[in-house]
Amino acid sequence: MRKFSIQNRIVLDEMVDTFTAEMNKTHDEYELLDKKPIITREYWMLMIKEVQQKIDAFTTKKALNQSNKYR
Repeated sequence: MRKFSIQNRIVLDEMVDTFTAEMNKTHDEYELLDKKPIITREYWMLMIKEVQQKIDAFTTKKALNQSNKYR
């Protein structure tokens, strides 16, 4: 299996960051409305961390270094 290049990694980082921001925004809105989300923020963060670890494992060293440098 091919590993993610720098270009792939940029797109994946943007996707994870966007999802995380939207998830936090949604949970903040729920708190303002005094509602409980179906999936907790803590659970989402665990899942995001797990996905990030999988992405890191399938990323070239050069792309991973680049990602860590700019994130």
